[in-house]
Amino acid sequence: MKLAVFGTNEIGLTASAIFASHGHHVVCTDEDRSQIVALNSGEVPVNEEGLPEMMTDAKKAGQLSFSVNRLTAASEADLLLFTEPIPVDENKHPDLTCFFRFIRKIALTIKQHKTFIIKSNVPPGTASKVEDILIEQGVPDRSFDVVSNPDFIRKGSAVKDFMCPSQIIIGTSSLRACRAMETFYEPITSSLQYMDHTSAELMRYAYHTYQSLQVSCLTMIAGVAEKYGGDVELIQGALPKTPKFSEHSLHSGSSFLGTDTLDELALFRSMIKASSSANQMFKALEEIDQYQPELLIQKLKDFLGTLKGAKIAIFTSSTVKLIPALPPYELVIKKLKEEGAIVQQFDTEKTKSKQENVMIYESVQGCDALLLMSELVSIKQLNWGKIIKGLKLPLVVDGHNLYPLDEMRIIANTYDLIYCSIGRPNIYKGLGSISVQSIQ
Repeated sequence: MKLAVFGTNEIGLTASAIFASHGHHVVCTDEDRSQIVALNSGEVPVNEEGLPEMMTDAKKAGQLSFSVNRLTAASEADLLLFTEPIPVDENKHPDLTCFFRFIRKIALTIKQHKTFIIKSNVPPGTASKVEDILIEQGVPDRSFDVVSNPDFIRKGSAVKDFMCPSQIIIGTSSLRACRAMETFYEPITSSLQYMDHTSAELMRYAYHTYQSLQVSCLTMIAGVAEKYGGDVELIQGALPKTPKFSEHSLHSGSSFLGTDTLDELALFRSMIKASSSANQMFKALEEIDQYQPELLIQKLKDFLGTLKGAKIAIFTSSTVKLIPALPPYELVIKKLKEEGAIVQQFDTEKTKSKQENVMIYESVQGCDALLLMSELVSIKQLNWGKIIKGLKLPLVVDGHNLYPLDEMRIIANTYDLIYCSIGRPNIYKGLGSISVQSIQ
């Protein structure tokens, strides 16, 4: 089958490479000509493990190409996959003007049946509006189907999440579309869950909200565990599981449960304001999460005594949370500066080239401690020898519980490292694990 993908973001490129590898003829398109030129020359603009190799293989096999001719790609394809982010207007409401204009243009080219698959994060009612536009443009209803197909992939591990989904949400009222989606996703999974358009469009919000509630609960428990010397991960392991939702980064302080852009965050917040109960929940979560930066600041103080004049390296990620189950790193940086600290920030999403990989180690040079506020896969592969060599004090505070304690015990003994995380015992060389309170 011929597939046209609109968008060269993480979702668009990952979907293009994976479906091309499964035999579909894929054209991935974008209005940004420079982006297409870069892709055609072999560059990959996103940092996703395994994606460059998969794209290279698909291109060599003649299954994947890139083009700026979006309308041509749409007219020649059987399946149209929309992944581009939806912007917001000056009132922070979703602006679907360009999206609907493009749908109208596509309608004029339809000569055979097409399935419109919407992966973009859109407000409820969008799929129904697309159907209305196609009919208004004179396209017979037998010539098209519209499917809402939200994604739940994470930056940094998009290929893995796409290849091994816990479930695929399909929003449609068409039996023909259901059969088409079964065939489309057959090489990946047979676990498709069907629902109406509106419910499917709300699933991404529901998913992240539900996950964020659990994270906020763990954040609160972590605070208590911190005070009494417990281990929040052992507690979490004994709690009831929710098997229909993938684990992803579900733990106190996790940050991958949210949006990738401020526009998407604004869209969700505008929806929350329309519901009084959702608005109250949102405010309650914000109150819980105000504790987290205070806890991180205190951990640094426990070892440094004072933050005035201290130089703190902080690794961050530009991923934005849907609900602030952890305040963004900007709030932590603000509090560090209020304490008189000098902050040296490094965005871990900039680790695509060899030069940028070197920069991550240069960013800790002469610092008194390293604070981790990112969950990208790339920082799980840090060279700890280079990190410790650059720090004045081998102190690492993990704001997202990124590393298992058993792994950090080995690293601590190898590099004489002090490792602190949220709601778990601290790790020291030769001591295994011990809480700060017990040595005061």
